[in-house]
Amino acid sequence: MRRLTSHGSGIAGNQAGFTLIELFIAIVLLTIGLLGTAALTTGVMRGNQASRNMTTATAIAQSCLEENQRVGYTNAGAGSSGCLSGSVNVTQGGVTFTRALTVAPSVPDTTNIRTLTVTVSWSEGAVGTKSITLKTVMAAT
Repeated sequence: MRRLTSHGSGIAGNQAGFTLIELFIAIVLLTIGLLGTAALTTGVMRGNQASRNMTTATAIAQSCLEENQRVGYTNAGAGSSGCLSGSVNVTQGGVTFTRALTVAPSVPDTTNIRTLTVTVSWSEGAVGTKSITLKTVMAAT
C-alpha cells in the first residue's frame, strides 16, 4: 500500500513560473531591442531622403547639360537654352535646389571649346548644405 505524505505548508517545493525580477529583466531587454530598432529605422529613413535628394539634384544637373548640348555650342547658356547661365532655384519634392550654370572657355584656352559646369546645391537641415557638380566639354562644329 502506498502512503501519501504532506509537507505541511501546502506549497509545492518546485513551482513553475517567473519571478518579478525575471519579468523586469525581460522587459528591459525588450525595451533595449525596440529602441535599437527605432534608431535603425530613423537612420534608414534619413539615408533614403539623402539618396532621393542626391538623385533629384543629379537629374536637375543632367537635364541642364542635355538642354545645352541640344541647343549647341553657339547658344549654350544663352537665350534659346532652357537652362541659362547663372543661378536658379528649382523646387522638387518639397526641397529647394539651387542650380548654377557657368559656361567658360576650356583651360588651357582652346579655340572653339567650352566647358559647361552645373552645380546643384540643397540643404538637408541639421546635416547642412550638400552639392553636386557635373561638367561637360562642348566643341563648335
